[in-house]
Amino acid sequence: MSVESVLVTGTTSGVGRALLDLYARRGAKVISVNRRRVAELESRYPGVRFECVDVRSADEVESLVRGLAQSAELPDVFILNAGVNRVDNDATFDRDAFQSVLETNLYGVLNFVEPLTRLAPLGSPRHIVAVSSMANYVGNPYGLGYTTSKRALTTCFEVWSRMYAGTDLIFQRVMLGPVPTAMYTMQRSFPAWMGWVKDVFSTSLDATAIAIARFASSRRRRLFHPWRSVPLYCGLWLCQRLIPGFFRGTKTLAGEARREPPRGARRERTG
Repeated sequence: MSVESVLVTGTTSGVGRALLDLYARRGAKVISVNRRRVAELESRYPGVRFECVDVRSADEVESLVRGLAQSAELPDVFILNAGVNRVDNDATFDRDAFQSVLETNLYGVLNFVEPLTRLAPLGSPRHIVAVSSMANYVGNPYGLGYTTSKRALTTCFEVWSRMYAGTDLIFQRVMLGPVPTAMYTMQRSFPAWMGWVKDVFSTSLDATAIAIARFASSRRRRLFHPWRSVPLYCGLWLCQRLIPGFFRGTKTLAGEARREPPRGARRERTG
């Protein structure tokens, strides 16, 4: 399948920026969706249509999808890539940070799905691609919201890919391993060994964009990228279950969290 038109969210940096560059060079009609305007991007890619939409807003996303459908400009492929990560599992649980991650990573995708499923059959396939993560299989003790959002996203798309099988909606999910994005390198809480792991198992942004674009032009349901990182995540999953205390950060709730009674509170006597 040759992709003639594509919508990509979160193109200001990382994987989204690499996808924007790839599709623009290939001559596809690209719709770039970001929460804010970036003059440097708009001047560099004059042929790209830039939409300033907050993916966390269901109303804004629905208005965009409805407008594209009414003007017969609905793209062949939706790559829903926008995502954030925050250290929301540090000394204490940060509910606001947790919620903000879910609003972008999970609902920023689901907000596109609902209006797309309500459209009448269009007669040609529409690929809806969610950029998820292998981390949802092992968990990330430094980013509780990130792991939770990606796990929920993976589950939703797995179910929808079966529910809508045989229709013009093709639900696909990308399971990314280590990729050198700002989201990955921002985590100062990561132990030193994870930096070494990243260097060994990660792949470039350009290679990642090429793999996602190739996947989005197929009817496959799931992509693991890069493949060489799959044994890493399988090993981490196994170690977590066999080695007590494995993968626990000293500054996270996954480490040695202790619940102290409030000052002045009386201890109840037992026995």
